[in-house]
Amino acid sequence: MELSFDAYSQLLTWLGFLFIVWFFRVLYRLAKKQKGIAFAAGLLFQMFLPDPKVQHTIEFIKEKKEASGEAQTDKRPKTDND
Repeated sequence: MELSFDAYSQLLTWLGFLFIVWFFRVLYRLAKKQKGIAFAAGLLFQMFLPDPKVQHTIEFIKEKKEASGEAQTDKRPKTDND
């Protein structure tokens, strides 16, 4: 019995999916136990996987910093000379 290329590609796709599910389940268990390897894996994922909202996040942080800068100048103590 000879399997075709389509059968092999489907089999490899499902095996890859099951491996990823198993891998994330192991990382979840390690994270619940507060192991450092889960933290390190999270850092690596964050570093290598792209963030789809990078531009939005950067703009949000800029606006937040500008608003906090304005708020700080308003909170300065008033003196008698003002």
